[in-house]
Order: sequence, then C-alpha cells, then structure tokens
Amino acid sequence: MSFHGVSCKHCVDLLVDYLEGQLAPEHEKALDDHFMACPPCLDFLDQYRASSRLCRRALETEIPQVMADKLDEFLSKHCK
Repeated sequence: MSFHGVSCKHCVDLLVDYLEGQLAPEHEKALDDHFMACPPCLDFLDQYRASSRLCRRALETEIPQVMADKLDEFLSKHCK
C-alpha cells in the first residue's frame, strides 16, 4: 500500500529513524501523512511504541540475586 508516495514497507524501514527524530522534516511529514491515512501502519507504530515502553520498564527492574545466580549457572552449563 502507498499513501502520499510512501509505501508501508518504507514506513517500517524508517520507523526507528522516525521515532528518534533523525529524518529530514519533509520525510517526517510524509511518514506522518502516511500514518494518518493508513490504519495498519498507525497500529504498527502504536504497538512499536508500547513495546518499547514495556521493554524500558522491564529493564528498570532488577533481577533478584537468586534468579541471577541460577541464570549464570544455566548459561555456564549450556552455552559453552
């Protein structure tokens, strides 16, 4: 699918740059226009943002020491 000269694949390919503000203003505008006209891409963008927030929150939580020790033991045994 293509809206305003931007394909859905192009949106996905540029998603990280888009979210990090690394695109030229005209490219960012083209993606904004595409997202507003393409519900599947807008849903993908929303899910990507939600996943990113969830991962950040998960990384803020420290693993209990007992679990960290068991994980180290498991990795030592199985990842040589």
